[in-house]
Amino acid sequence: MKILSKADVFNAIQQARSLTEEQASTFLSKFCQDQPAIGQMLLAGFPMAIESQSKKMCQVFMDTCFDVIYVYKQVFGELPANVVSAQWLHQKMTSMEGDIKAQTQVNEHGQVDLKDQAQIELLEFIGLVIHETAGKSHAQQVAGGITYNILFMVTRLLDNIYEEFMPDTVH
Repeated sequence: MKILSKADVFNAIQQARSLTEEQASTFLSKFCQDQPAIGQMLLAGFPMAIESQSKKMCQVFMDTCFDVIYVYKQVFGELPANVVSAQWLHQKMTSMEGDIKAQTQVNEHGQVDLKDQAQIELLEFIGLVIHETAGKSHAQQVAGGITYNILFMVTRLLDNIYEEFMPDTVH
């Protein structure tokens, strides 16, 4: 898997943040139309898990998840339509969850510590956004830990999808 550089992450996020609301909405609509299983999981299923903890962190998740999707598309290219099924995603998430638990530890904020994880630059950006939003509120820090961990899973999932279905673009 190609490791994203700081420049890759910065440039793609800068492009994502420069989109108009209409352009961002069009991008997200196309992504969800082309990738309904991924869109459903990332933009409906995961936010529900966060929203019960914090509506503010749920919004941070949605905004940051958009950034992550945009980074992968800009750096690695557009996925073929309907590249994965809901069943494949569920199976992959279950497998990844076990692998991640075995390979990682959790820090004092409840966030996954990065040992040998691929997308360190992107995960550092995610961590900064969440830390800035959570501030000193214990409840927001807890919700931020959950949000970070789910976004960590999103990056690992996208790594796996690109690696398995578009191997020529990620090496």
